[in-house]
Amino acid sequence: MSIAPGAASNSNSSKTFLTALVVNAGLLSVEVAAFLVLRTKLWRIYTPRPYLPPKDKRAQELPKGLWKWLPALLVSPPEDIIHKNGLDAYMFLRFLKMLIWIFLVFTILTFAIIIPAVTIHVDNTTTGLERISWSNIVDPKDQDRFIAHVIVVYILTFFVLYMIKREMLHFLHMRHQFLISESHSKLPQARTVLITSVPEELANEHDLRTFASFVPGGVDKVWLFRDTKKLNKLFEERKDACEKLEAAEAKLLRQATKAWRLKEQLHRKAYKKKTKDEENPDSDTKELIAPPATHQLLEELVPLSDRPKHRTGFWGLFGTKVDTIDWCKDEIARLNLGITEGREHIPLKMYDKWMEVNPKDVVWKNLDDGALEIRSRFVISWLVNIGLIIVWGFPAVFIGTLSNLDDLCTKFRQVSKIFHSPAPIPSIIQGVLPPALLAILFALLPLILRGLAWYECIPRYSLISVSVYRRFFVFLMIHGFLIVTLSAGITKVTQGLAGAGGALAQVVPLLIYFIRKWFLGRTPRQAYAVTFLMPSVDFGVIMPRLSLLATITFAYSVLSPLINFLALISYILFYIVWKYLLTQAVDQPDESETGGMYFPMAISNLFVGLYLEQVCLAALFFLKSKTTRTSSLIEAGFMIALIVITAVVQLFFIRSFKPVTAFLPMSLATKDMAKRYEKHNNPADTETDEDMDLFSRARTSLLPLHWLTLTAMKAYAERLKRRPGSWTSLAHSSLARGARRILTRRSSTRSLHDEEHPGLQRRGSRASGVSHASVATVASNASKASKAPRSLSHISSTPTIDPPAPSAGTDDEEGVEDYDDHAFDHPSTYKPQAWVWIPRDRLGFSELLAGDLRAVGVAASDAGAVMDKKGVVEVTRGPPGVSWNGGHDI
Repeated sequence: MSIAPGAASNSNSSKTFLTALVVNAGLLSVEVAAFLVLRTKLWRIYTPRPYLPPKDKRAQELPKGLWKWLPALLVSPPEDIIHKNGLDAYMFLRFLKMLIWIFLVFTILTFAIIIPAVTIHVDNTTTGLERISWSNIVDPKDQDRFIAHVIVVYILTFFVLYMIKREMLHFLHMRHQFLISESHSKLPQARTVLITSVPEELANEHDLRTFASFVPGGVDKVWLFRDTKKLNKLFEERKDACEKLEAAEAKLLRQATKAWRLKEQLHRKAYKKKTKDEENPDSDTKELIAPPATHQLLEELVPLSDRPKHRTGFWGLFGTKVDTIDWCKDEIARLNLGITEGREHIPLKMYDKWMEVNPKDVVWKNLDDGALEIRSRFVISWLVNIGLIIVWGFPAVFIGTLSNLDDLCTKFRQVSKIFHSPAPIPSIIQGVLPPALLAILFALLPLILRGLAWYECIPRYSLISVSVYRRFFVFLMIHGFLIVTLSAGITKVTQGLAGAGGALAQVVPLLIYFIRKWFLGRTPRQAYAVTFLMPSVDFGVIMPRLSLLATITFAYSVLSPLINFLALISYILFYIVWKYLLTQAVDQPDESETGGMYFPMAISNLFVGLYLEQVCLAALFFLKSKTTRTSSLIEAGFMIALIVITAVVQLFFIRSFKPVTAFLPMSLATKDMAKRYEKHNNPADTETDEDMDLFSRARTSLLPLHWLTLTAMKAYAERLKRRPGSWTSLAHSSLARGARRILTRRSSTRSLHDEEHPGLQRRGSRASGVSHASVATVASNASKASKAPRSLSHISSTPTIDPPAPSAGTDDEEGVEDYDDHAFDHPSTYKPQAWVWIPRDRLGFSELLAGDLRAVGVAASDAGAVMDKKGVVEVTRGPPGVSWNGGHDI
């Protein structure tokens, strides 16, 4: 007796889904159980934030009960996440919360309309999942039921567009409040612009100051990146030598400690064998007394032949074998001298502008390339990225084939034996194996993509993560969705259950922690990383995966409504998990903060899901036009119209939001200046226009150039005229046009000198990250769009960050942080040698070894690090030479 291929396919599809659901639900249960058991026992992994950071950044500890932590977590205020982990983390949670509301509506609407439309009074032999999906309607007389799909898709699309608008307005409000908040504005990075590839005639501090002097608030400091490749090489060699020396010193001390411990054990055994005076043993001789720490004692415990050694050739595999400590000591002393002599200053060209720059966020190796090389590297990196997508397709196609094994077995008899294997083997192969193989396939991909982004010459680490986001999502869309998911279907979404549980259980961080503690925590610096450094999240890798899940759900939302419920459950779990991690276990470094700029990219990914849903439905309606021509063509026309509507709305959103997403509208930065200016001219009139914009046509003529005299401006313009071939683009730029208008404007109405307007003189750095390039391009749009986010301030659910900072030029400069003179110089030009951190041992050899290093000019210390009698290193503070304000207090 044979089984019809269609029936077999439907049956196996249901079995595959149930198998995948059971396996992932089982993994979720195990992972949650492990979390509940380990949460209170391994605080270093699951709740480090209440203890490890500085006190002002610590989180409130959650209740200890088995489930008491959950309601406390859910009601915790969202502004805590902004204060502790920044706006990126807050907007990430906001994105998950938005998807919960979207898929809640999707679930209710599709369950209430689509499922009844495809099941009630439909005569069909389909069973299982096919019974409640699009494919259940095959009879031409039932084709009118597809009208329900069209209506639901329109409703859901408009709801998603409404949610996108609502959340983008909220994002703009929060981003603007974040950028102008007092806490953020006090950071020097809020007032820093990184520019690359400046031409030779501007590559000096004086001309750069003059060129940028009409930026509101003026310019405090100018740093020129120096061409110090030889010095940088010496600096990196010294850094490597210091790390190698630390490891060798720790290994030597560990060898000496274990050798002394062995001598103690032998002494105790010998003491027990003594037969004299057994009733009254001499307690003074029972323990071996340690002699003073000397080089002779150290050589006795660790012979010269056993000391750490390495080869000086390629990767330590070739070359002369040398004593590591002696070689590193001499090498560091030589490099210190070479670095001191080589610290010279040669200016280099620059290109482009980058706002909100933190010194720790700068990729120094990517600053010394010319504009042509940057462009060529950009093209090459994306060509390699495209080639990698093509190569990656072969294993992805194989995995996609496994997901559709039942159809493969009906077409090829050679593999039909798998189809007839005992249950649940076919279901496991189709439902569990493909997602597992796909996870392995994509595990190393972010590292490869990060390397390509680095090669692209991106000058900031945070922007490298943004580039990884874009590249990774393209990969996931092509291989994770178009190739695999179209075959795997609904089983792909069940991965969200196990994925959320795995993130909560912290399986990978748990394994990494113990591996590092047992095998890599051998030096004080490694022990410090294990003990005190908290993990961080790379949103450039996390958010593409979650965006892909939403894209898949959108595509199948009306074709297979059950997927909406699974997505809803998955995102609820993801929200709980990530809110817990971001409040209790994760610490995002300030230099990686982008101010929520991952959120607009995630929103654009949702549009991809909408387009896929609409295109798929339009194509299906066109295919059905063979049987029901008129109705199917009308329904397909409605879908094409919806695609056009969605595209128009997206373009409208881009035009409305993009100008004020990357930069603040200039009106926010200039209103206070206008008020002070009016107050200075009209002391009796204390009321000013709340909506005054200095960049309106009427106000431009009244703006005093207190930061630049008319004479200096004209002189600089004359210099540019005498160089027609060097900086001609400036003459056509918006900044130059604005400068010419100011130069030609009559000055009879207002004086241009600083001394006549003391209220507008610059008294500190409070530029707060406003783009000077947005004056001519987004002035009118910014003024209008900036008012929309402020309308959300009355919503009680909108968290507050802190009061806005006083604008540039105010007297209130208390608490403003500032960079030192070398903040944006390459570390090789000013940073001293990193201290060699040696653990303090029982015998006192650490001070002896540190003294040997200091004698040849190598900075070394054993402060805050201890090695116990078993050779295990523990630390109580940060490395020497580094400010320390953290540490747990339990």
